[in-house]
Amino acid sequence: MKRYLVVETLDQLKAVSDSLRMQMITMLVKEEYTGKQLATLLSLSASKVHYHLKELENHGFIHVVRTEEKNGIVQKFYRAVAYDFKVSDDLLPSLREDTMLLQEAMLNHLRSSITRLYNAPDESFMQFSDVENRPPALAMNSEVKAPRHEIREWLSKYHALLDELGEIEERYLQRIAAGEAEDIEENFYMVAVGFMTNERFYVADDESLPDHYEALPSDFKHLSSKIVVKKKKEVQDDDSSSE
Repeated sequence: MKRYLVVETLDQLKAVSDSLRMQMITMLVKEEYTGKQLATLLSLSASKVHYHLKELENHGFIHVVRTEEKNGIVQKFYRAVAYDFKVSDDLLPSLREDTMLLQEAMLNHLRSSITRLYNAPDESFMQFSDVENRPPALAMNSEVKAPRHEIREWLSKYHALLDELGEIEERYLQRIAAGEAEDIEENFYMVAVGFMTNERFYVADDESLPDHYEALPSDFKHLSSKIVVKKKKEVQDDDSSSE
């Protein structure tokens, strides 16, 4: 499977701007399936799935990787041709007018993440175990009220951190290839979406915890990353117990 597929035509763009088709592509990135298998997994009719498979195949997003005869019927096994899409700059005029593409791209990131979240091993979510047994994880959503130019400056720093993460992977893969490190056969999967909006949901008149609770230490100064709080220890007045 290739890393990239370049979307070059408006018809391709329209073909892939469909939530069900993107869900199917996501599944076919992971492994090969027949139309019947996909229909069962998606709880859809075989005819509907085959229609969308044919559209995706005609526009170059998936292809038949093998066939298998069963009970006199030839079954086609499909697979995605790539797991990452790039859009040709020839389509920029259309992209400037059609906001649905970026919205669908963000939604597809989230749909793909939900699938991977449910399929991940239990060990991935042992966030409340001892620190030495706790796998790296990140879970949060937030709202930040700030000027656009400051958000852009922060995004530049964030992109630099993502580059650093890629460099960490590159160094590790080189060490594995040289026999200097063991392949741990696990990955840190991460997805992020962010956009400017005029709606603000996370607003409360009182953001304090109930009197008898306190927040656990957080990795973030301004953003809460914990879903658990703890009860405060009862403080007894020394004088109350003295006679």
